[in-house]
Amino acid sequence: MKIVDVTGKRCPMPLVETKKALMGSKPDEAIKILIDNEVSKNNVLKFLEDNGVHAGVSIRGNTYELLLNPAEATALSEEKPLEEYCRPENGAAKDYVVVFARDRIGDGAEELGKMLVGGFLETFMALDRLPEKIIFINSGIFLILKGSPYLAALKNLEDKGVKLMACGTCMEHYGQVKEMALGEISNAYDILSALTGAGKVLNL
Repeated sequence: MKIVDVTGKRCPMPLVETKKALMGSKPDEAIKILIDNEVSKNNVLKFLEDNGVHAGVSIRGNTYELLLNPAEATALSEEKPLEEYCRPENGAAKDYVVVFARDRIGDGAEELGKMLVGGFLETFMALDRLPEKIIFINSGIFLILKGSPYLAALKNLEDKGVKLMACGTCMEHYGQVKEMALGEISNAYDILSALTGAGKVLNL
């Protein structure tokens, strides 16, 4: 049996890995896909259904296990791009990602731009839906460094389950790796996976 573990990955990567497994498996070799979230599980099931592959679904802890037979996938459709399966069925974003590409919001007065950052971060806590992730790139990484006036607001969001991701290349460029106070250092692959898998991306 071939096991494909896509836990921790977001669309389209679970679909990419599933398709790769189907194309590279022997007809008599069963495949088990491990997925840790319902949205990705539904996306993969829809993809399999469109390609004539039945999948048995079971749950072990917090992980969905999809068991399928590659022999059923006689011809994988190329008509529908994998990214199409990432779209929520009702057309509305089920989750969203926020990107801070600099240490302020908007152009113009620097003081106003930095004040807006604090206001936006505080306001997120009042929303019905928090962002799934907040990504910091370029000078946006200064928002999560030691001494940043926004650490308390960001810590509140992190405690509520919001994942804070900082561009590792940007941290190194500015020589601030050791000054990071919150979140985790991420690479281009993880950041792009988060952006392409999000229902909506807000660039601030």
